[in-house]
Amino acid sequence: MKKGVNYLFSIHRITGCIIAGFFLMWFVTGLILIYHPYPRLTDEQLYEKKEILPSLLPDIQSIKQKAGENIKQLHIRQSQGQTLATVTTADSCFTYCCNDTTVAVKPITFSFLEETALKWVNAPVIKVDTLHERVQWILYSRYDRAMPIYKFYFDDPEKHELFISGKTGEVQQLTDKSQRLWAWLGAIPHKFYLPFIRKNLDLWDTSITIGGLLCFITSLTGAFVGIYVLLKRHKQKKKWEIPYRKRWYRLHHITGLLFGLFLIAWGISGMISMQRIPQWLINTNGNYIFNSSRMWGKKPLPIDTYELDYRQLKTAYPDLKEVSWTHFRNIPVYTVIVGNRELQIDASTPKIKKLFIPEQTIIEGIQEVHGKNVNFQISLLDTYDNYYLSRTESLPLPVYRVVIDDDISSRYYISPETGYIRYLNKNKMAKKWLFSGIHYLNIQWLLERPMLWTISLWVLCLGSAFVCLTGCWLGTKFIKRYLTKGGYDKNRLQ
Repeated sequence: MKKGVNYLFSIHRITGCIIAGFFLMWFVTGLILIYHPYPRLTDEQLYEKKEILPSLLPDIQSIKQKAGENIKQLHIRQSQGQTLATVTTADSCFTYCCNDTTVAVKPITFSFLEETALKWVNAPVIKVDTLHERVQWILYSRYDRAMPIYKFYFDDPEKHELFISGKTGEVQQLTDKSQRLWAWLGAIPHKFYLPFIRKNLDLWDTSITIGGLLCFITSLTGAFVGIYVLLKRHKQKKKWEIPYRKRWYRLHHITGLLFGLFLIAWGISGMISMQRIPQWLINTNGNYIFNSSRMWGKKPLPIDTYELDYRQLKTAYPDLKEVSWTHFRNIPVYTVIVGNRELQIDASTPKIKKLFIPEQTIIEGIQEVHGKNVNFQISLLDTYDNYYLSRTESLPLPVYRVVIDDDISSRYYISPETGYIRYLNKNKMAKKWLFSGIHYLNIQWLLERPMLWTISLWVLCLGSAFVCLTGCWLGTKFIKRYLTKGGYDKNRLQ
């Protein structure tokens, strides 16, 4: 028994020396990250800068004549003063100018990119870089498709930097000096958002997983030895007291006992943040990712089923910017960008009305996926629950909740106004608790009480950070003692 305990003491000391500083960084940067997330452009910002469609729009018959009858996808937008239609058929995808089919679509030129940049930031441009690979503020793989990307530097008090795709002319990212500073203090170290790590997804994934694993091992062994020495002292003296006389040892032991459980939990959440719950642990027969086309149907609806003339949208919404033809099962729908928001318009009738998918359509979709004889419960929610939850209230409401009676506890949350689908099964629900439930305290009861959620998070983070701080100090002393004296006394902490 004593040999095993000594072994755990050694593991705790060694892993603690390695990971205490990292764990401390995680808590401090995590608090910053809550209030200052990694810079990103919102949909509202992107929609706001799009060009408004003109009053005179092409009728659908002229589009059909140009594209043929077998239109699979259709999208109309305004760019460089031209009304452009992008048509996808079974055989091809092409874009043409609706104003005059004999006029070529204007290419993306550098002068156009400069004009776009000045629309976003009203300040002189002092430098432009041409990027052919991802850098600090454009780290996600989706940016590869936009290369080359031009980075514009502006001479304004906020020191804005704007990234624009040379391929599409679309803005990819916008940062200012305040966002960049807070990102370096919070999101970048917390999420390992450094180019040499983040650009390699396997390396990034592995780094976070190993970091979380070391935190978990250190916390678990620390909790064990902390309880062990406490019980040992009680057995010797028949009273409860902290067995250490030195200040830093006492502080580390006391705070470790108080916050050890949370350190273990956060170690677990960090370890699985980039991982799925293994199928050997919670088997879902490989059903992890759900493709919404299974619910709504892959085959597009014929253009003639769109009873609403899309040109009426311009009258109803003067700041109409884009129109896309889509569908949800047998309901033809226009997805439109109006001002700085996206709307779904039901095109099944000649009158303009916003989309609201009826319950019967949801039921038909569920039966399409799970079979006609499936047992399920469906209800319309006006509030969040533990598996459909957003601290910022960004998820759409109301939402249909569909709970399926099957072996993997399938459930769906489906927005009747947007067609958004969130799919879960028992594997995903377990990860919800082990990751976001622990990592962000995404628990319905707490989020419904914002002040209590804030206090809980700050207390737990600061308390856990103090455990790590004392661990860093003791680890530094341990390493110094080991190097100067050639070893350490195994019984020093017992």
